[in-house]
Amino acid sequence: MHKAAQRGFAPVENYPPIPYSFNYASQDAEGSHTHEQSGDGSGRVTGRYTIQLADGRTRTVTYTADENGYRAEVVTNELGTESKNPADVVFQSSAPTGPEAAIANEPNRIRG
Repeated sequence: MHKAAQRGFAPVENYPPIPYSFNYASQDAEGSHTHEQSGDGSGRVTGRYTIQLADGRTRTVTYTADENGYRAEVVTNELGTESKNPADVVFQSSAPTGPEAAIANEPNRIRG
């Protein structure tokens, strides 16, 4: 029996990780976004990005990815967030909790 040759596959070349870094910043009428990241050449990556919206909402995420997995710390003032740790993530929120926001906005509520 004749075996057909495989087509479309080439040998996979493996390249070792090399150190790198990048950063950028962007700003417009909606707000701004910055991001910086570096890798050390041994597979460890660290970075941080920040989103600042024109209405004052801000989120900064500082992260590490290495042999222990991906870990992030999120600092924000976004409504609806709380300082909880849902997935081994450090989450620090300065926003009021849902009930606090509801009470604070009660005078502005539209009634039918």
